[in-house]
Amino acid sequence: MGYSFVLSKKFIMSEIKENTQSMDVVGLLLLLWGKRKRIIINCSIAFVLAVVIAFSIPKEYTSTVVMAPEVSASAGVAGNLGALASVAGVNLGSMSESVDALYPELYPEVVFSTPFLMDVLSSEVTTVDGDSLILYDYLNEHTKTPWWTKIYSVPLSFIGSILSSEDDLTNATGPSKTYSRYLSKQQFSVLKKIKESISINVDKGNFLVSIYVSLQDKNIAATVADIVAVNLKKYIEEYRSAKARADMLYSEKINEEFKAKYIAAQNEFAEYANLHQNVVNKKYQVELLRLQNEMDMAFGLYSQASQTLEMARAKVQEVTPVCVVVEPAYVQLKASSPKKLMMAAIYIFLAFFGTSSWIILKDRIIDARKPNA
Repeated sequence: MGYSFVLSKKFIMSEIKENTQSMDVVGLLLLLWGKRKRIIINCSIAFVLAVVIAFSIPKEYTSTVVMAPEVSASAGVAGNLGALASVAGVNLGSMSESVDALYPELYPEVVFSTPFLMDVLSSEVTTVDGDSLILYDYLNEHTKTPWWTKIYSVPLSFIGSILSSEDDLTNATGPSKTYSRYLSKQQFSVLKKIKESISINVDKGNFLVSIYVSLQDKNIAATVADIVAVNLKKYIEEYRSAKARADMLYSEKINEEFKAKYIAAQNEFAEYANLHQNVVNKKYQVELLRLQNEMDMAFGLYSQASQTLEMARAKVQEVTPVCVVVEPAYVQLKASSPKKLMMAAIYIFLAFFGTSSWIILKDRIIDARKPNA
């Protein structure tokens, strides 16, 4: 009997708790329904604010290039093992060695390096209206900003010019294809813009490299995506074949030297033979034989150098990777940002959540603590 009494007591308490909770939920819903005008007004204000902000932000178009750079077999195996080991929390970085130090995970570092970006900024692009100009000038003079940035940018720049104690080290105002240790404030500003407009994603599973470029001009966005892909491909090819190319250049130099020596020995032999055609003398025969041996030796060295040069050229072709463009850049018809519907939904949700929270907080806590009149 005592046991059944305890069960019945627990059942009664749970029923009371559920009824209380349902009453609280119903009470909150009734409270919010009573304040629905305020909620609707605040949500409407948030919607109008979202529309104003969304239409004040300049449109941007995103073009994408997908590349598949060739990697060595050992690098591919090491990358797959590394991906599996990272899931288990094991680092195989010291256990696996790649053929070179430029593996795909470092491609973003290459693209975002200052020399690489300055080379991209010096490229010529064409706007959607057909105007040709340098990318640096487009980013510096022809990009739009929201109206509110002008409200605080002018005072901040004025205050910064007063408080700054450092002088601009250079008066450069454009891109530079040669490396310079000094960059102007304007160049740093344009570099920041191009960095913010480029993003790179490397798929560690199949080593696909995706390059995204977002700019206000859709034609320039596609052009810059292609330029970044071409320059990255060129950088990869030059890096991986640098040693082989240096060996090839050295082989070409040696080959030219041995060729010159062979021609000189050949000319000397021919000249001596022509001058002593009718001479029958042992000394002449010995000297002619010596010159012929020198010519044959020079020819042997020249022939060996030529074979080495051909092998060096074949080595360059072998180590030069192939970067295949899986998906080229296209001119996008639809802007990628700003996402107006998403912004409106977020602003309305925040307005509803904030207004409802304030109504509940005011009713249950602030008003409840006020003394009765």
